[in-house]
Amino acid sequence: MSTTQLQLVFEGTAVQQGTIDAQLFADALAGYSLLFRRANDIVNGRASEAVVLVDSDFRKGSFIVSLQFEQHLIDAAVNLITHHQFLTAGSLAAMIGLVKKGNEWSESLIDLCKWLRGKKPDQVTQTGDNTEITVGSNNKTVSNVVYNLYGDSAIRAAFVQVTEPLRRDGFYRMAVRQDNVEQVAIGKEEAEYFETQPGEMEPDTAPTEGQRDAVLIVSKIAFKEGSTWSFFEQGGTVIAKIEDKVFWQQVHDHTIKFGEGDRLKVRLHWKVEQNDGRLKQRNRIIKVFQVLDRPKQLRLDDRRDDEPKPVRPIRKIRLDDE
Repeated sequence: MSTTQLQLVFEGTAVQQGTIDAQLFADALAGYSLLFRRANDIVNGRASEAVVLVDSDFRKGSFIVSLQFEQHLIDAAVNLITHHQFLTAGSLAAMIGLVKKGNEWSESLIDLCKWLRGKKPDQVTQTGDNTEITVGSNNKTVSNVVYNLYGDSAIRAAFVQVTEPLRRDGFYRMAVRQDNVEQVAIGKEEAEYFETQPGEMEPDTAPTEGQRDAVLIVSKIAFKEGSTWSFFEQGGTVIAKIEDKVFWQQVHDHTIKFGEGDRLKVRLHWKVEQNDGRLKQRNRIIKVFQVLDRPKQLRLDDRRDDEPKPVRPIRKIRLDDE
């Protein structure tokens, strides 16, 4: 198990009297839990578990809230996953941008949100393990992992919860500290950068069906034929069924092995349908060409593989609602 300790600071007239709206407070904390757990699901897959715990010793009039981020592998799932390396709680927090941790992530997810300022990129180009983003005459390069997080709808929804106090009167700033040193801060004027982006309708002249080749990052596996899988591609989420009979036979024969975080090179058939006045795209993978391992440079854990995991009692409040 890996852990990292952070302190969440609320600033503004709404907390100067030692009071805060209970629902608003709870929703913001739940947003941090969702953000951390979803990032762990995307990067480490479902073979690991992440939780956010809140210190139970609240003091009256204090709104410097101590949070503990934890991530550990699920013992029962370790043998089901191939040779992957997993990010620790501290590395996940650094990737999100909650802490500054050396040069692990030169551009974090929060850095990207602030840089885009809620604008849609003019151009996105993936080269190897990095993604170059262009807005006007400005460019920024981030890792593919960070860009995938940015495009995830659950991540965006979590950011809305995290920054909701800044959209209310009486709050002008939120900050995260580690060991009493401020790591990141979001001001009231920056809250709009973390809002969800509305979906865009395709023009009437756009094609409604087609095929393309793609490399998809496996997010959620379903080993029952006919079930839908979740993938990530270029910062977006792709939901698709795999209809390649040869692929399924290889899975059943155990001639191929892969796990969440690996990539599949596929032929994707897509079709836009209208249902109850809304457009929805349905995807089918009609051919799996190749299984590609997860890039090895994602390992940011300095702990040796044979080093025992620390075990200690927990006296915390668990935030996740599952």
